[in-house]
Amino acid sequence: MVAVAAPSSPSSGASPSPLVSMPAALALTDAERGAVVRRIMGTADPSLAAFPAAVRRVVFSRHARYVQPLIAQHWPESLGERAGRKLRFLTCNLYATAPYTVLFSAPQPPFPVGPARWLGSRLGLSTTSLSRLAGVAVGATAAVLPALTERRILLFAAFIATIDHVYDHCLDGVDPVERGRRMGGLLDGTWTPDATTTHAGAFRLVRALHDEMQAGIDNDDDQRELDRALARLRDYVDAEVKAMTGVPDPSGCCWRMPGVLGTIDGLVFPVWRHAGEQARQWMYDVSLFVQVLDDYLDIVKDRGELRPTPMLTGHWDEATLEAIWSKTLDGIVALAKSSGVTDDNWLAFVRETYRMMALETAEAMGAGTAD
Repeated sequence: MVAVAAPSSPSSGASPSPLVSMPAALALTDAERGAVVRRIMGTADPSLAAFPAAVRRVVFSRHARYVQPLIAQHWPESLGERAGRKLRFLTCNLYATAPYTVLFSAPQPPFPVGPARWLGSRLGLSTTSLSRLAGVAVGATAAVLPALTERRILLFAAFIATIDHVYDHCLDGVDPVERGRRMGGLLDGTWTPDATTTHAGAFRLVRALHDEMQAGIDNDDDQRELDRALARLRDYVDAEVKAMTGVPDPSGCCWRMPGVLGTIDGLVFPVWRHAGEQARQWMYDVSLFVQVLDDYLDIVKDRGELRPTPMLTGHWDEATLEAIWSKTLDGIVALAKSSGVTDDNWLAFVRETYRMMALETAEAMGAGTAD
């Protein structure tokens, strides 16, 4: 990985930041970058499809129950638009799947994940059979998880997807400092869109999700974890302003890390009692991989944007993508081992299932589904 100083400060109407040197990825076509990603990530095992399919059945069902009514109330026009389909994809296929998936490698899994994990390991089942068993277990887990937990999973996932969409598509032409004022005010309740606000429905949905995902807190431990997640969200808003106004990031990551960390603290909050700190750290790595992947795939498009990216400055490159991917593969195995799993087939199951789901996400990102 080559570290290069961040580009100089752009104004709100400035041309894209000049490159310190030409990143190799810029010389590739979209198809060639996609081929690089597939080479790095490997090949999915289709025989493991049962578990991811079961997770997504649960997630889509809960999305219809907890998120769809809020969209219908606050931003109904999005339901028939590409934006609505994109947000549903990000919420259900990317963000909300993570808390359910990590429970199968967590140190304190909920019932019936624990018994399923024990049974599968003791019987010496193949990875294909383990995927089927885990698929049954995730459906049973969803049936017994507290409704408030599932609600929070979906609301936080939808919130992350929506606030990211708002930043990318609903603030065009707005000065970076004003962007920060609006988004910060949206989070703390000091700014509300009115009838003249462009994309008012999207802003209203962000606020509604923000309010709803805090409902039902009745103990200090949950409040502490929620406050941690909300503080990260404010860090993300502040970081976006810094990135767009050219404030140098000493890490070289162009202020990407607050978003990387904030996404995960929000997703861990609903399941923090089960997941543990090692799971949180692994999810941080996965979030970082998704961000590096996104910046790699979008490097040509991002060159025309106001906000610099570490892929454009040269701080990240193809080697970064490969290194963080390998770290996440090793990390999910280490997480499962730390929870007491020793069965080689179970370890292969969690690793290869993660690979399959990550590849599906990467293919969708490359096709523009997540843009």
